[in-house]
Amino acid sequence: MKLAIYLIIPAIIALLIAGCNKDDLRVEKSIHIVINGYNGSTNELEVAIDTTRYGKSSSREKSTIPPAAVSPFNTVYTYYSGQNPGSVTITDPVTQKELFNKPLPASGTKAFYNFIYLDGKELEIKVPAADAATNKLVFYIYDATNETPFDVFLYRIDNNTGQEFRQNLAKNVKANTWFYTDYIPSADFNSKNMLSSSYICFTKAGTIDQWAFQDSESMSKLSAFGMALPIGGEKGIVQAYFIVPGRSQLEKSSLFFHPDRPW
Repeated sequence: MKLAIYLIIPAIIALLIAGCNKDDLRVEKSIHIVINGYNGSTNELEVAIDTTRYGKSSSREKSTIPPAAVSPFNTVYTYYSGQNPGSVTITDPVTQKELFNKPLPASGTKAFYNFIYLDGKELEIKVPAADAATNKLVFYIYDATNETPFDVFLYRIDNNTGQEFRQNLAKNVKANTWFYTDYIPSADFNSKNMLSSSYICFTKAGTIDQWAFQDSESMSKLSAFGMALPIGGEKGIVQAYFIVPGRSQLEKSSLFFHPDRPW
């Protein structure tokens, strides 16, 4: 009997140790999830990651995608190693229609998605391939009421001398379609400091002072600060932007995720 007990006790201890080691392997992991784009519907959209929902009933209500607005979804999601991280879905809670479903990456610490919802469907994002000899800036201007061609240019004014600087980006383009331009910054826009005081302007085709949208400066001019435009010496960069008139000014969504480019 004593021998049996002596044999059983070590076996139990071994099982307990094995169980503890198994639990120790369950390491908590986290992933930074960003969804950029635009919700062109009249309903607030609900985002779900695996079984975690971010909607009207969520304590993280500020992370939902509101209607008719540019508003990025930005959150950190945690899960355990060995566990399938799941998928990201976007649903219209009014119609219960699933609008978007993408798997989270099996490895890495960040996941980035674009989602532009217009006219009851997801807008296809058309981005050209990178070119090592230049940069490419891609734009989609959404304005359902405007079919007039317009020009796009960078603009800044030297506050000390009053001298104005412009660099053309695109000419005679239209809203509601993708267009892009090859871009190498001129000497007047090739530093972070210069870009911080620059604007992207939209004027009626062939003009520099007739505002393209609603005949309004505030609705036709966008600060270049925060757009991470390429600076001097940079090539091979492709960056896309979705731009839409808001209530009192132009609003944008940068369709890329470069936290190392904060300018």
